[in-house]
Amino acid sequence: MSRPEQRQSERIATSLPIRIERGEQVVEAQTINVSLGGVLVALRFEPPATIGERFSIALALPTLAEPLRAQAEVRWIGLTGEHGLQFTTGFRAKETYAIGQWLEKQRKGSP
Repeated sequence: MSRPEQRQSERIATSLPIRIERGEQVVEAQTINVSLGGVLVALRFEPPATIGERFSIALALPTLAEPLRAQAEVRWIGLTGEHGLQFTTGFRAKETYAIGQWLEKQRKGSP
C-alpha cells in the first residue's frame, strides 16, 4: 500500500506498551515506532478499525510515572494489521517535553 509521506516529525523505532480503548474493547499492544505526532502499532480489532476512527490511548513512557493519555485517529491501516495513529489531542507541556527528550535520546542511541 502506497501512502504519501506527510509526517511532520521523525518516527523512532521503539517498542513501548500502549493501551488502546475502542468503546468497550481494550487492546494492550506494543508500539512499532513513535513520534511527537503519533504511533505505529500492530493490532487487530473485531470488527476491523476504519480510517478516521478515534481511540483513547495510554502510552507508557519509561521516564514518566503515569502513561501519556490522548485521543488518536487512525490515519492508515496496513495489510498485516499495522495501524498508523495520529495524536488528535495535545499533551500538556511537560508531557510533550518528556516525550521529545526521550525520543531524542532514542535517536542518539542512549538508554
